[in-house]
Amino acid sequence: MMRKAFMKTKSKIQRSNFYAQKHRKLFWSIGLVLSVFLWIGYNQYFKIQDAIHIAVVGPLSGEGALSWKLTLQAIQLYFDSINQKGGINGKTITLDAFDDQNDPIQAKAKALEIVEQNQAVAVIGHHYSSCSISGGEVYLKSGIPAVSTSSTNVKVTENNPWYFRTIFNDNLQGRFLAHYAQKVLGYQTVSIIHKDRTHGNYLAQVFKDTSQKLGVEVKYNWAFDENDHNIDHVLTGIVEKLQTVKDSAGLIFLSAHTTEGIKLVKLIKDAGINNPIMTSEDLASINFQQGFNHFPKEKIRPGYYTNGLYVATPIIFDTANEKAQHFKKIYQAKYQEEPDEATAFAYDAAMMIVEAIKNTSVKGLPKTVKEDRQKMRDYLAKITTIDNAVEGVSGLNYFDQDGNAQKPISIGVYKNRNIISASTQLQMVRDINDISNLEAALEKEHLLFIDDKYLYKTNVVYVGIELNEISELDTKNLTYLLDFYLWFRFQGDIETQKINFLNAAEPITLDEPIVEKEGIQTRHLYRIKGRFKADFVSNHVYYKQHLLGVSFHHPDLTRDNLIYVTDVLGMGLTKGEFWIDKVQNAQVLSPVYDWSITYALFFQDIIQKSALGSIKYLTVETGTIEYSRFNVAIQINQNEFSLRRLIPPNWANYLLLLTSVLIILIILYEKKFNAFEKIILFFHAILIFFVLLSSEIILIDKLVPENNIYYLETIIKIFDVLWWITPAFLLNLLTERFLWHPLEERAGRTIPNVVRLFLSSIIYLLACFGIIAFVYEQPLTSLLATSGVVAMIIGLAIQVNIANVFSGIVINIERPFRVDDWIKIQMGKVITEGQVVDITWRTTRILSKDGYILSIPNSLASEAIIHNYNYPDEPCKTSLNVRIDYAHPPDKVEKILLDAVLSIYGILNEPYPSASFNGFSDWAADYSVSFYVSHYAQQSDYKKQVFKRIWIHLQRAGILPAVQRQEIHAFKGIKERGREAAIKPNTVLQEIEVFQAFSEPHKAYLSKIMRYHCFAAGETIVQQGETGNSLFIIVEGVVSIYIELKNNDSMEVTRLGAGNFFGEIALLTEQERTATVIAMTTTYLFEIVQADILPLMEEEPEVSKRISEVLTQRLMRSEYQLKRQHDVHTETEVIYKRLLRGIWHFFGLE
Repeated sequence: MMRKAFMKTKSKIQRSNFYAQKHRKLFWSIGLVLSVFLWIGYNQYFKIQDAIHIAVVGPLSGEGALSWKLTLQAIQLYFDSINQKGGINGKTITLDAFDDQNDPIQAKAKALEIVEQNQAVAVIGHHYSSCSISGGEVYLKSGIPAVSTSSTNVKVTENNPWYFRTIFNDNLQGRFLAHYAQKVLGYQTVSIIHKDRTHGNYLAQVFKDTSQKLGVEVKYNWAFDENDHNIDHVLTGIVEKLQTVKDSAGLIFLSAHTTEGIKLVKLIKDAGINNPIMTSEDLASINFQQGFNHFPKEKIRPGYYTNGLYVATPIIFDTANEKAQHFKKIYQAKYQEEPDEATAFAYDAAMMIVEAIKNTSVKGLPKTVKEDRQKMRDYLAKITTIDNAVEGVSGLNYFDQDGNAQKPISIGVYKNRNIISASTQLQMVRDINDISNLEAALEKEHLLFIDDKYLYKTNVVYVGIELNEISELDTKNLTYLLDFYLWFRFQGDIETQKINFLNAAEPITLDEPIVEKEGIQTRHLYRIKGRFKADFVSNHVYYKQHLLGVSFHHPDLTRDNLIYVTDVLGMGLTKGEFWIDKVQNAQVLSPVYDWSITYALFFQDIIQKSALGSIKYLTVETGTIEYSRFNVAIQINQNEFSLRRLIPPNWANYLLLLTSVLIILIILYEKKFNAFEKIILFFHAILIFFVLLSSEIILIDKLVPENNIYYLETIIKIFDVLWWITPAFLLNLLTERFLWHPLEERAGRTIPNVVRLFLSSIIYLLACFGIIAFVYEQPLTSLLATSGVVAMIIGLAIQVNIANVFSGIVINIERPFRVDDWIKIQMGKVITEGQVVDITWRTTRILSKDGYILSIPNSLASEAIIHNYNYPDEPCKTSLNVRIDYAHPPDKVEKILLDAVLSIYGILNEPYPSASFNGFSDWAADYSVSFYVSHYAQQSDYKKQVFKRIWIHLQRAGILPAVQRQEIHAFKGIKERGREAAIKPNTVLQEIEVFQAFSEPHKAYLSKIMRYHCFAAGETIVQQGETGNSLFIIVEGVVSIYIELKNNDSMEVTRLGAGNFFGEIALLTEQERTATVIAMTTTYLFEIVQADILPLMEEEPEVSKRISEVLTQRLMRSEYQLKRQHDVHTETEVIYKRLLRGIWHFFGLE
């Protein structure tokens, strides 16, 4: 009892552990999936809730909306770049846009809305100075730091420590423009047209005062109110007055916003007034540039109204550094439009805000927003020197004590609707000690003193280039031969042939130029052909990309005296991708090099060189000289397909997470889906592919911004190797699953490890060859030659074994024969028949009919002629011939032969046996019998049984097989008995074993009273379960014996033919019929009933024992069939005693 209780408790514990393990796996799976969704949700929703908000306020609608849209896009562009790198301390930067419609009232309302929301830690905006001043009152009161990108009025930041700007102010702008008009352009008379508002009045007043201090006469001064209902009439009146005094008006200084500026410039040009016009930065916007597009004269001649117009601008891209060029490139790529000059200051404003957030640990939460704002304001206020300035697109960003940006102003000139650099620019002197003779420089006006700062008067040289051919490209040594035109356009006298090519691979000397002069403008054109070095620009070299082009500077003129700028007009760069298209169409770089030009960058920057103790530069503290360097960087990419470019980096994180989770889930539940093993394995391979791809993209994306070429190349090399090793590993795994495992299952034996190792070695060796050739780009010739010699030596030594092994593999794959198949194999003239008992990796072993083992090398077996008796189906057809005397009808003989075959249990019904008459020979009629057995090995045994049954059936029918014989007088032969004699009742009883125990008189008695029956094919003779009391003896035909099973099914247990009997159990024991008997062919029967045999059993009781012995053997066969179906154990003695008692009891003999 205790053991039983213990086993029961143990069983419960095992079941409990099983369910616990099952539930634990399910729990971890659900937890894993939920973690993924929570992580994605956090990134998509909760991070947004936890984002740091920056408010951007400007005219989203109304006047100035187009220009502000570009500004907003520039800010968003920088924020996106930060968010793609993971944000700041895991927090994203969110831009909240507000529309003030360039209206001071709306500006104040939006500022109050920002305060109420209590989200934004800083503000970028507004556009107009009047809006900034209005909103600034709210920011000052509420303590919100604000940075303006375009408001130039001094009152924006004056007395407001919370307001900053990345653009110059009107005080600097007005004074700068007055100096430029007098010192550079040389005008001694000016006239002013300005709007009668805060911004216009102040700027005009500063310009007027400065001009008068310089001794310039301010001839006329006209003002207008932009809100005047008759503004068009007012502007027309001003222009009409100007037209009458144009000869004495001198240079016209225009201070107006975009709408009025367009009207005034159009009226002036249409009136034929050719006085030079100078404007403030207000008219450098995209709104102004496109404001003339719909006028007929502008359509006919682009730039008709604006050509020659001088404009103050924050930045001019043709003189900008490489950061500005890169900004322009990514801006165009994302928004498919050109950025205007104001966008650079907006981009820098966003950069300043982000720097403040990074360095002050801003949290961006509602409860910390006040503290965050204070920390950001304090940080911005400390950026007051070049040393801690933030380098941006527009240059160095730092502020004075009032929050004004300390940046120089560039002067641009409109040309064909584009702003290009004026021929002379004024640049700030960083260290006055660098100038050896300050007084002389001021006297010669090489230096100007503006707003307490010294400025260089610098010549601008326009540089253009046109490529003819790039040839002899050597990507290993990074050299190439470049044929190109180079031209310089300038004013004055400059020795343009004096240039140093910094990336020249060999000395290059310039021939005499082609000189062209028109007015004060000069052009020098050179044809240059020389060898140059690639990848000459730092921080612009990426993996599988190269930079071609030229980089040069003037050896004598420093940056203070000369600046190279891009000739955007002469090179056609104003047409977007026109220059690249022209280069690609001209096939400057031949396609044979398998590289293509994808991008070009033209920019100037500063190169510092040692003064080498020059007396001229002894006053320079750093001992270095700065030169203007011009760069033409042409990016080429290799023409190859790369998966790295298919998936955006921001998707790669999610892809890596998703594939990793799926792989873990597959590993957890792999055993439950064994039926889909092949699909799962294929799916596994795809997931591994995506894990590898996404991991590579993520790592490369992390390294690219840092531009660490060494680490980047190392990582890519590692992944390039993995892209060969991983498929090799997967191929080896697939070989194991789909080749070796099936072969082992078919062969029933383990494949030798040497075979596995050999194929694996081949796969990995090919992968290594691929790595050497394609990753490390090394030739394989010598390696393949060496490998070939070694392989040949080994192959010759073991060629026979290799042939046998691979033939064994082929045999197991093609399966022309299998173990246990009976085959006939012919090798030359030798023919062997037997059963395949084993297929090793070297030999095939056959058990012959004579009982010996024949081992055949697989190489011979694979080439031999093979007859497989068991393929494609196991059933084997067997035929035999029987010769019968001519005297018997063929139909009758065919039926008897077929009955004989069908009477043998084990011969298949499908395909059905057949007996056919084939014609006559010289001495007999030829018949053939065909039947199928389940296996070829049974063929011989069944042949013997069929021959025996044929003899019996023929004997019962009174027919003997024909025998060829000759008449010899000494032998009369055997007299054949006729059918009538064969089917006589007494003859039948004499040949039935169960009746041999009866005496001859009793047999004669029974033969007289037996009943004769005939049943058609398919007719039921007796039914299982019915009560019967008779026995049937088969005279001719075949019957099938069926037993009904418990599941309402039936099973054939045997077949009986001529000379057999059935129904003996019912006859002798009066039991129910134990089986159903159905005639398979037309069957003739004798029937004996109980009443016929009862008197005989009473007279001879001993006969019952003999009958029981015979019947026991018959019943054993039936029991054996049931045992195969139901595993029933029977014993002969038990059956014998049971039958004997039944017979005695029935006949009352106990």
